[in-house]
Amino acid sequence: MARIAEQYDKQAPSSRSDGKSGPAGHAANAVAASGAVLEACLLPRGLEPEQWTERKLEGPAGTLVLKLPVLSPELLGQIAREVAARREAYLAGLRTERIVELLDRAVARWLDPAYELRLLAETWLPVMTGYDGEMIRLELKRFFRTFRRKELLRFLDEEFDAAGVLDEFRPRKHGGMSRAYGPELIFHVFSGNVPGLPVWSLIMGLLLKSAAIGKTSSAEPLMAVLFARTLAEIDEELADCLAILPWKGGSEELEQPLLEAADAVVVYGSQRTVEQLRSRTPAGRTFLSYGHKISFAMIGREALSADRFRETARKLAEDASVYDQQGCLAPHGVFVEEGGAVSARQFAQLVAAEMEHYQQKKPRAVLTEAEATAIRLVRQRMELRGLQGEPISVYASAGGTEWTVIYHGAAGFEASPLNRTLHVFACEELSQAVRLLRPYRDYLQTAGLAVGPDRLERTAAMLGSCGVTRLCAIGQMARTPAGWHHDGRMNLLDLVRWVDLERSAELEAERYDPDFE
Repeated sequence: MARIAEQYDKQAPSSRSDGKSGPAGHAANAVAASGAVLEACLLPRGLEPEQWTERKLEGPAGTLVLKLPVLSPELLGQIAREVAARREAYLAGLRTERIVELLDRAVARWLDPAYELRLLAETWLPVMTGYDGEMIRLELKRFFRTFRRKELLRFLDEEFDAAGVLDEFRPRKHGGMSRAYGPELIFHVFSGNVPGLPVWSLIMGLLLKSAAIGKTSSAEPLMAVLFARTLAEIDEELADCLAILPWKGGSEELEQPLLEAADAVVVYGSQRTVEQLRSRTPAGRTFLSYGHKISFAMIGREALSADRFRETARKLAEDASVYDQQGCLAPHGVFVEEGGAVSARQFAQLVAAEMEHYQQKKPRAVLTEAEATAIRLVRQRMELRGLQGEPISVYASAGGTEWTVIYHGAAGFEASPLNRTLHVFACEELSQAVRLLRPYRDYLQTAGLAVGPDRLERTAAMLGSCGVTRLCAIGQMARTPAGWHHDGRMNLLDLVRWVDLERSAELEAERYDPDFE
């Protein structure tokens, strides 16, 4: 998204000559983060680019200058070797419980409203992304709560019978022992649509004792760097196992050394980005991608009773408005069952009113002309279909494209141009939606549900069969637990390599015991 309210001050690259430590000097950079200049990268101590460029951001708090390293394939190759070596020297020897403790301490700082780096993020993320500042503040707080110690332990227990299997060989029920090894180096490619998402990916890798190189998005180059700096405040040796760097996506010359050096590649972004990187990743390497997905909601008539329909509308409006629908968790549309205290059309009108309320409290970002045009074209197309006799009505913000609710009197499905644009489809029974969703099964992800207990599991089973991988309550679509199965997969298990120590080897070893009978 081109939503950055900034001025680009592309200066000629110049050698650093201020005498201070560069990205390697973690403490110095933490101080710099509170002033007007921030190095938008983090490298192990002792490594520093020879040249930098600058990018200026203008916001209500003044000016922030982001110092961007000038990178080369040779430097990136050196960085990959360095983080891998430091991981072998330190991170690989930490017990999982210790890693969880360090992460918990870092997360605790981000839950402190007065924490310097949190304040920096709350000040400048709205400028970079265009998202409402209060929305960012609330969503970041909710996001970091999912990574406290108890949640990380729950996350580990969800995927491993015992997290100790990442530390040592553990006995298996049928005999023998097994141990899980994470990748030595993960190359993360981050997207910029949802602030905070890189933190989840970095934490996932650290739990597996993996070194990491993260490529930040030009739309949001801040959060990964700030969280890595927090880790440096907690444990510099742990932070030395990470490198967070910005460069223009699609720069094959820069990316190839990392694709070749990494044991695993984790990519967030468009299908085009995913496929380009997949095609250049050497055979035999683990490649995980989180590309384009479609989410939606389902409202049963029981959620539209006289005492519930307003709350249901409010929750759905929030799901469709958080981060301006840019995350893959946001609903494109909602199926609304007739037979409640309000009709599906009336419910669409209620959702429109709630989206207006949300807009008043947390305004949507300013769009590019292309984004605004996409919304206007959808509105025009739907209004024309309504004039031609189809049961379609468009409820829209006055004078702009801030929000749009499109009511369809018949069940169907249509992708949204996003930016708070929601399709509402009326249906006699929610089961009608299943056949409409099947053509999109490869892209379906989250379904927000508001149905009674007597048909919750039945509805979940139908949706699971047509490709949905996550079902949650209305109002919670944008908030996932730490251990959720992202796109229907395990998070850690998909990255580990298992080593089995068979029972026969144990028995044979016993024969060499001096006291063997």
